[in-house]
Amino acid sequence: MKIPSPLTSFKVDYPRNTPTPVVVSSPHSGRYYPSDFLSSASLSLFELQRIEDRFMDQLLEDAPDFGATLLSANFSRAWCDVNRDWREVDPEMFAPTPPEDEVLLTAKVQAGFGVIPRCISQGCQIYRHPLQLSELRKRIATAWLPYHEALDTILEETRLRFGYAVLLDMHSMPKLPYARSGDIVLGNIHGKSCSKEIIDKIEDEIKYSNYSIRRNFPYSGGYITQHYGRPEGKIHAVQIEICRSLYLNSATLEPGSGFMETKKNMRRFLAAISGWTL
Repeated sequence: MKIPSPLTSFKVDYPRNTPTPVVVSSPHSGRYYPSDFLSSASLSLFELQRIEDRFMDQLLEDAPDFGATLLSANFSRAWCDVNRDWREVDPEMFAPTPPEDEVLLTAKVQAGFGVIPRCISQGCQIYRHPLQLSELRKRIATAWLPYHEALDTILEETRLRFGYAVLLDMHSMPKLPYARSGDIVLGNIHGKSCSKEIIDKIEDEIKYSNYSIRRNFPYSGGYITQHYGRPEGKIHAVQIEICRSLYLNSATLEPGSGFMETKKNMRRFLAAISGWTL
């Protein structure tokens, strides 16, 4: 399988054993921060790193051992968030403002979390000054578009080879402020992006590791799950959010005491999923 792009905004790890219909996406684990971005930001690198799905790519790096294809972003989500529509743009961030037909004002955009994020959290803004419109178009062309071209190609070739594809879009989340918060949240756009049979099997395999699970609350799936999940077209997509407290030291942003245990559980889960999709 060849990805038709010379750019290196992403990394593809191909199956190292018998291929399966499983595709794993890690769009928010990138750790590359361009120097001009850091110099224009009003926040420190450490603050920007807090919104990464930090080390998610390392938790998943064994997926190709079980026949899955792993796609991961190299760039930071603070620089460009590929789990958004390319038109989810806050026009007030740019000078001149983008044309109206290139703007999609969603709730995420209004909250500051568009394809080029304005904030890392509510009220915590990234930039001191407006960005040039050319900067928006550069990031879409060099990061967003290559990532989605790669993902679309991988899914379509997987579907053609096996008759269907299962996309696991992997993320991390902060500890949820609920009495029964859950270790992992599974999202399938409330049944629209993945068949009930497949998400039920995914939940059963995760429960084997004694994780508590919520489904579609508070995360039902972002742009990637919504856009690519087409059960009627034989592409099933599930967003999987893993609580960072399971594996990350929130004070240092380094792997925590539970990192290796979480990675072992991910290996077992990926092996099981690949086994029943053959």
